[in-house]
Amino acid sequence: MPIRWNKFLIVLFLLAVNVSFSQENNPTVYPYGGVPDSSRFKDWMERIPLNFKKAYFRNAQFDSLADFRKAKFDSRADLDGAKFYGRADFEKAQFHSQAGFALAKFDSLADFRVAQFHSWVYFVGTQFAGRADFLAAQFAGRADFTRANFDSRADFRGTQFDSLPDFERAHIESEFFVGSREGQKFDFNRSIFSKQSKIILCELAEINIQTEKIKHIFLLDTLSYNLKRLIIENLKDKSFKENSKAQFELEYIFDKSTMYQEKRDEYIKNKWYQIWKYPKWFLNTLYYITMGLGYRPFRLAWWVLGFIISFGIFYFFKMRDSINGYILKKFEMKESSGTKRKKAVDEVSTISRTESLMNCLYFSSMLLFSFRLKGEILTFFNLKEKRFIVGEYLLGLLIYIAFLTLAKSGSILHNLRSLFVG
Repeated sequence: MPIRWNKFLIVLFLLAVNVSFSQENNPTVYPYGGVPDSSRFKDWMERIPLNFKKAYFRNAQFDSLADFRKAKFDSRADLDGAKFYGRADFEKAQFHSQAGFALAKFDSLADFRVAQFHSWVYFVGTQFAGRADFLAAQFAGRADFTRANFDSRADFRGTQFDSLPDFERAHIESEFFVGSREGQKFDFNRSIFSKQSKIILCELAEINIQTEKIKHIFLLDTLSYNLKRLIIENLKDKSFKENSKAQFELEYIFDKSTMYQEKRDEYIKNKWYQIWKYPKWFLNTLYYITMGLGYRPFRLAWWVLGFIISFGIFYFFKMRDSINGYILKKFEMKESSGTKRKKAVDEVSTISRTESLMNCLYFSSMLLFSFRLKGEILTFFNLKEKRFIVGEYLLGLLIYIAFLTLAKSGSILHNLRSLFVG
């Protein structure tokens, strides 16, 4: 046999020995070095649960399903830097000592539902590229999620923490579900939120968060009206008792979430054929998009600007000669109405299109902001023109009334009004 073939076989043998030792020290194929425990096997289980006296998986790579369901780790579980390219299943796993997932990466679902952590567990710098599910998990020791990345949905509903979990510098990019019947506590003051971040309240929770971040808080849609009220009142009392601005924003979140709901103890999904609800849905929708349900009354300013421009352009194409004539003569009209209109209209031929557009926009804004429609307008314009003019005037009057009466207590407008009205 040639010498080069001898060298090749030697290298191949050494590689095989190295891989076998690596697999023995850091196994990534079921049962991963664990010992099947038949005493914990139940008829409904798919596999016999595994027991681990030693669990060393540092920097291990799991190319497919990592099946640690109902596994029991008696000593420290070291999974720092591990890569899970498939699903990582730790459902109902028991960690009786420290568990480390620092810098681990989960490309798919990280399933820790009903898992029990009896000691300190750290997910420092862990990347959850897929869904992170900690539903009803129990953390008896410290839960450290410092600098963790939640790129997808994270579920902490019903999770029990014996001490405050640490989410300092954690990146929350998507939906983050929280809440339990007993109440949970979270501190997101130092967490990092993106524009898409949503802290979704599903049950009672206390949340320590800056007022500016309250916009990221939402209520789960499928909760009943009364449960949503209970959750918001609990949050206002436990987390923002002395913060009136935060309480105002939480009320806005509640009203926005319940704008199509009935006041009941159970959630009832609306059906498209419930036509008797259409008027309420329409009015609530209009109220929301124009004034933010009274919490954002200055949204009306954009609508006013839109109406002024829209009517101004309409007047420019349909009534500009009449409007130019009215503006030219409105301060010096002494003849009869018919003569006034004729003289005014005769002089508009010298006005440019740009000036005409400016006159139409001015006339539109004047109408929209008028509290009393001037009689000379009604005598100057003909019947067809007066229909559009009176229509814009009434629209402006409606906006004015809504602006003053529908603003919620706590809004800037309401506070300004209180200074003058009391």
